[in-house]
Amino acid sequence: MVPAFRSPASDGTSRASSQSPAQGPLRDEMSDLEATYQESTIRAGEEVDYFAAQLDRYSTDLTGSPAENRAHVFKLVDSYYTYSRKRADRLRENRPRDRSGRGASWQTAGSADMDIDEADDSNSGATPEDVRRAEEEAQTWDLLRRILPLRYRDTTAAQPAPAGDNSARTRRQWWNEFLISDSTARERKIVLEWLQSSASYRPPIDEVVSELQQNAERGDIVAHGWLHTRHKIKLQKSVNGYQGVLDPNDAAAAKSHLGSSTLVTQLDPDAVTRQARKLEPQDEFFERAIWLGCFEMLRRGCPMSKIRDWCSERTELWRAASIAPLPLSNPEDDEQLEFEPSSLVLWRRMCFAAARDGGTGDYDKAVYGLLAGDIASVERVCRSWDDFLFAQYNALLRTQFDLYLTKHGGADAARAAERFPSFNAVLHHSDPMTVSKRLIASLEADPRTSKEATRTAKALQGAIVANEVDRHLFHQGVVLSRHANQKQKSKLIPEVSLPHVEKLNQDKYFDLSDHDGLRVLAHVLIIISTLDHLSGFTEDRGGLQVRHQAQENIIAAYISYLRLANLEEMIPLYCSKLQGARMYETLSRNLIHIVDNDARVHQLTIMRKLGLDLAEFVTSQPPIYLGDVQDSSLRCEAKGQFKILENGPATLKYGRVVKPDFFGEDAEFVDQEDELIIRAMEWLMCVPGLFVETCTYAVRVYKYFLKRMRLRAARAFSQRVSGWEIARTKSPVLVKEATENPGPGWFEEFVSGEFPADFLAICQMDKEKLINLVRNVWELECLVRALDSIETLSSVAGLSREESNASREMWRATSQEVRSAKACMQPVLRNWLLVSNEVDEDFQELRAAYIPETVLAYISCLHFAGTSLSRDNLLECMELAAVIAEKGSDVAQEFMACNRMKELVEAFASCSKALAIWTSDKKGSQTNSKKIREMGWSRELWSIKP
Repeated sequence: MVPAFRSPASDGTSRASSQSPAQGPLRDEMSDLEATYQESTIRAGEEVDYFAAQLDRYSTDLTGSPAENRAHVFKLVDSYYTYSRKRADRLRENRPRDRSGRGASWQTAGSADMDIDEADDSNSGATPEDVRRAEEEAQTWDLLRRILPLRYRDTTAAQPAPAGDNSARTRRQWWNEFLISDSTARERKIVLEWLQSSASYRPPIDEVVSELQQNAERGDIVAHGWLHTRHKIKLQKSVNGYQGVLDPNDAAAAKSHLGSSTLVTQLDPDAVTRQARKLEPQDEFFERAIWLGCFEMLRRGCPMSKIRDWCSERTELWRAASIAPLPLSNPEDDEQLEFEPSSLVLWRRMCFAAARDGGTGDYDKAVYGLLAGDIASVERVCRSWDDFLFAQYNALLRTQFDLYLTKHGGADAARAAERFPSFNAVLHHSDPMTVSKRLIASLEADPRTSKEATRTAKALQGAIVANEVDRHLFHQGVVLSRHANQKQKSKLIPEVSLPHVEKLNQDKYFDLSDHDGLRVLAHVLIIISTLDHLSGFTEDRGGLQVRHQAQENIIAAYISYLRLANLEEMIPLYCSKLQGARMYETLSRNLIHIVDNDARVHQLTIMRKLGLDLAEFVTSQPPIYLGDVQDSSLRCEAKGQFKILENGPATLKYGRVVKPDFFGEDAEFVDQEDELIIRAMEWLMCVPGLFVETCTYAVRVYKYFLKRMRLRAARAFSQRVSGWEIARTKSPVLVKEATENPGPGWFEEFVSGEFPADFLAICQMDKEKLINLVRNVWELECLVRALDSIETLSSVAGLSREESNASREMWRATSQEVRSAKACMQPVLRNWLLVSNEVDEDFQELRAAYIPETVLAYISCLHFAGTSLSRDNLLECMELAAVIAEKGSDVAQEFMACNRMKELVEAFASCSKALAIWTSDKKGSQTNSKKIREMGWSRELWSIKP
């Protein structure tokens, strides 16, 4: 499959935004988003690119069978693990190793953001906290890659059946049959293997035991056992002439050799416990170092061959032999062909006795505790959350296997189990269905592990182990929602509407500033949701739908991070993982800042490759931003408030003065909420077709702007999304091209054009209704453009009052503006907004709000043009009086309704007075124009001669 987007180079090159430098967003563009991330440092490393590319590769085209699709998802998880593992190793290798103890630096508690921007620089700038977080991420993906194939296995595939006979079987066969028979054991085995794998990235064992080795005072000698104790015994035997083994009960020997130190007299492994005596202090350190190494190798899941070699180097091979029967069932361990279950049952109980009642220190007891499936003896040496969880799961799994062997291993195994005690972890934890949940909860409550257990990464790992990922992600979404809405309402991450959400420990969850954590969470959610969907589990109804919407706050937060990092190409990919209307709303809110049309088209291309519905995307945008301003419930503020005429009587030259700059002093400024509405319509223009939808939303947009008297926004909209452009690009009806502003004449061309039958079928309208819809767009646009021309003329009038010597270029431009005003006023003066497909109360309110004031201002403009340019404009004003005076005039009715007919009559009277007094044109010629001849007007009729 062709990738939906081009993955940026992973060399840390700078990110480029899709917005045009010349047409960038306003200063508070995405203000809600910026406020949400107000304390964040927006950085993006190569991991962001990699995760997006792999997600696009493995999860976009899931068209195969459910089993094949699941395999794709599992490959995705594997790829994330491989990458995060290499990344963690790279960071760790460039940090000085912690030699102070068993735990590596990442085992310490704490939290901080990743600060890795580039592949070349990431290693040199990594802190111990960075290393820890990278290691924890690798652990998380490792756990998921191991456990998800088990939880989402193909239930239709044939499962191997355990052997039903009593034939002889090897140890591995017994173990495999046990796992086949118990799904809980299979999962616990996976968790144990994960914990072993995680522990294998701790410092090397030789480094772990190095401090104890140094205290043993034997230099580089690691072999030959208890050197100092052997030397002391030999010395005493030589001095006192003893032959053979020293008898600890011999009074003379005790006085001469042992004294008060209670030193052993023999060197066999059991001498210390048998004689209840001690070793030399240096040898005690050596002994602890050996047992610590054995414990660490068992903890890390080392194969028996490695344990044997390590012990052999120290001439302590007997220790390897003592833990050989079943270390942790590593596949690499030596096979036992003639396996007798009763021997292992008995051996486990002997190890339990050694763990509880034998041993000389904590580590040798812990070794036997691991082999026996004991908890108490192992927990004494646990240092981390992982260690404590390992102790519990080891005990549970070994107990389960012991019970299986006792049940199926014959009478000898049953008798051995009855004769000697052992620790039953299954009985200890009672209900097997809730053991994992209770274990994770206990680790959070235990003072020894609570700090680490409530760290964000460990909390996520705990949720995975306890099979409560869905609940954890829901709570994570709730926390993000609370964070996003704590100061102001967020449109990107809405509040969760569930009333009974439990009190949450915020420390367990990532916040909005933790971009690296959001990346991990977003991909975990996408993977889990995809697997649930492939398994037939849906969350699109009732309470589950609300829970899933809360979870999707995670993806929405990550998408917003991508937006702030200028990674717009990735946004459609992640939006495609959202459900329902939220997909397109999130997509819109995070791409609305793009103003370059080529960049918009590129985004639409990405969406098309991802299988998104472009029509639904662009048609969903206008109602989103119109909904933000509540346009449907908005009253018409302009009614009774739209005033653009100065108070006072009309003057002879200028008529009644129109307020200068009534659109606003800053002609280019558009309020942010209005700008977003216009951009939404520009996106709609980028997709072919959708003619009816575009016209319908254009009418709605104009109505909102005019009801709110947002004249600058209305003017910007008429320029950027003109009716002529809508008709020309979105319909097959021929409308001629225009190099400049086409003016209002395009509508007549549209009306007289040919409407193909298939076009009408797509529009689901007949020709008349379609024309009526376009007429409304045209009429509203004409009003806005007429007001724009009136404002310009009012400014010119103001300049002429201040400056007597105006340039010829100014008057030429003024003449052009007068022509534009006349053309645009024609629809306003005849049945403006009276023809529509449905009765619209907003239209009537807009007529009442705008017609009287606009007509009076237009008369003033004609008055000024008549005294400054040509008396023909005054004649046209008289013609306008005649038109309005006609019977049934809709304009006259509006003046009557608002009791402003007197103002209208006075305005026309002022024009007639100017026409009568102005005996010659100011700027025009004396010849009769074509229009005067056509209309039958006569200047002489109005001239007053002395």
